[in-house]
Amino acid sequence: MALAAAMGVGRFVYTPALGAMTAQGAIGAEAGAALASANYLGYLVGALVMLVGRRLQRPWPFRLSLLALAATLALMASPSIALWFVARILAGIASAIVFVSVAQAVASRRSQGVDPGRVYAGLGAGVALTGLVGGITADMPWQTQWWVAFGFLLLAAAVVWGFDPRPAATPSAPTATRPASAEPERAQAPTPGPARRERPPRASWPLLLGSYGLLGAGYIILGTFLVVLVDTQLGQGLGSWFWVVAGLAAVPSTALWRSIADRIGPAAAYALTLVLQVVAGVLPVLVGGVAATVVSAALYGGTFTAAVMLATGMIHLGVRAAAAKLTALYSLGQLLGPLAVVPLLDDGYTGAFVVAAAINGASLLLGLALVLSLRRRGGERAAD
Repeated sequence: MALAAAMGVGRFVYTPALGAMTAQGAIGAEAGAALASANYLGYLVGALVMLVGRRLQRPWPFRLSLLALAATLALMASPSIALWFVARILAGIASAIVFVSVAQAVASRRSQGVDPGRVYAGLGAGVALTGLVGGITADMPWQTQWWVAFGFLLLAAAVVWGFDPRPAATPSAPTATRPASAEPERAQAPTPGPARRERPPRASWPLLLGSYGLLGAGYIILGTFLVVLVDTQLGQGLGSWFWVVAGLAAVPSTALWRSIADRIGPAAAYALTLVLQVVAGVLPVLVGGVAATVVSAALYGGTFTAAVMLATGMIHLGVRAAAAKLTALYSLGQLLGPLAVVPLLDDGYTGAFVVAAAINGASLLLGLALVLSLRRRGGERAAD
């Protein structure tokens, strides 16, 4: 619920809302890209705050961030573009604090049976909700979407108010009653069954970090401009329904990719999501039409939350505050991605999708290098 609110709605409501704001003349393409980057700047700041402020992994910053995020959505209904920039920066900070809090908490509670697939599925549900609201309110003033999002954030904050994001304490190993040398084979035997997980080596960390940062730039271009691309190609108001497709595809994707990761390893599964992200970027450009765009939206939705889950699930590489570091570089990519395509927007949005596919291709190359690195070091089966 927290990710559905903070990420699915708090952040990604901007995608369908941008379509309505553009169509009704409230904002232009270049200003829309700049406003998107303002949110990602805030997200970067929030990730850095969580990186240096480890004591913020507590209930009160989590709750305050949810309330602040709701307030920023209400500000977006104002007529002032200056307030929009302030609101989206603050929204980015708040959503980053919520995301890092949840990601760290989930990673620390895996041994307690917490399923990350179910947690991250909430993000997709929030995305689908924003698309549904955008489609239903397509003929209403653009402010309507922001007010609906504001109401949902308040409701979600009430539901998750009691959540404690502090990482679970690692249980101490029981004291042995006899010397380990008494049973050397048992003492040295590996943990049996599928619960056994090998830790990927720390040397692979830069590859994951670089790939994830590039993915942040590539995926956010698709996420920012998918609705407006559909609106310009297929008709005003249709883009939000394609955003619903993306959100609905995201809901079961985390469980599906979790199963795939158990079979082929999380690094290989992560690389496969990047392959599909590249395909999602080129389909609307090379093929076009309703069918290709539906497939593109489904591939996008079916991989972007899974890629986040898989990457943040590989954070135990002997690197301190790994989730915050990953989120910081990811948000830097998100900040730069929309700005990189601004010069192309005068000629439409297809060029932006080509750039997104190229960036995701570079991310894929690093992802493949990550797989090879882990296999050379025997850590390709690491899942957390």
